[in-house]
Amino acid sequence: MSMALYHNGYNSNNLQEQYAVMLDMLERAEADNVLDIAFSEVTHAKKKGRSVRFSRWAIPATNTTPIVEGINNSVRSLSPEDVFVTIEEYSETFAYSSQAADLDPLDYAAGVAEVGYDLVKLDRTAIRWATMIAGTQRIFNSSTIGLRQNVNGVITGGRLDQAVTILRSAKAKPYSDLKLGSNRIGTTGLMPSFIAFGHEHLRPDFEKIPGWQPASQYPSDIRLNPYEVGSLASGRIRVILSPELEPIADAGASKGSANLRSTSGSNVDVYPIVIVGKYALKSLSLRGSGARGRGNLDTYTINGPDRVDPANLTRYWSAHWYDANFIAHELWMIRVEVACTAAYQ
Repeated sequence: MSMALYHNGYNSNNLQEQYAVMLDMLERAEADNVLDIAFSEVTHAKKKGRSVRFSRWAIPATNTTPIVEGINNSVRSLSPEDVFVTIEEYSETFAYSSQAADLDPLDYAAGVAEVGYDLVKLDRTAIRWATMIAGTQRIFNSSTIGLRQNVNGVITGGRLDQAVTILRSAKAKPYSDLKLGSNRIGTTGLMPSFIAFGHEHLRPDFEKIPGWQPASQYPSDIRLNPYEVGSLASGRIRVILSPELEPIADAGASKGSANLRSTSGSNVDVYPIVIVGKYALKSLSLRGSGARGRGNLDTYTINGPDRVDPANLTRYWSAHWYDANFIAHELWMIRVEVACTAAYQ
């Protein structure tokens, strides 16, 4: 049941009429937890240093030469491949006045906590997306294009097939196993799949590619997260879209009269589609710190007088966390940079 109380102010649209304040807040857009599935989590103990070294053993080249009787082959040596990671520190802080806390009918204390948690999720997604689009392995909307500034077309099935071939040639590991079809009418199974991440604007372009299979035609609800919309390449690529996975504004070719999205109207916006295999990306969390899934998050509410604010005129809500997201294997992920159709007629 909604609650309302009358306020001693007046409606800005009608200065003769007093307004009521509804204490139930309106619904708002919430943050998406869209990228957690892409990052394998590794824990790190506190007080063990800010920089972390990860290693894997490199496999030497094969040897097809038979041995000569009585003579051993050359001795092999193990060689580690190292990835160095630096843990970064982040925070968000909200402030509100004592009058807002004591006199305003709205609950500011609850509001800053609610919005603060969502803002932390948005920050973490932006940090992870920046890591994902910084990978060195990329192709573009056409095989004739080699630079981002020349991107001038939308995603095609051929470029997705090329991306899958590159990943499979590097022995990238699929995220999901073979999913057999079911006896549900209109459903189709899925091949072992990589995951493609991109902006929601790309959905119509994906849907126009021959072979598009919406998630509603999966054998059952086997979506990897709520933002998975469908699959392509016989189920070898499962597509996850979110408006939080931002494009790169005006970074492509001249727009001209093309029906492509552009922030300024001069050059096309470039939309990264990041296709990843399992274990290509990792995140580092501090063991024993914060709730799982919140990136080692600690929150603080400061409400009381001190030497700086002896009258307690300002209240604070603060969040603090550590994040380290990194590419563990460059060859197990690939980025396809494309344009996006502006409007379908």
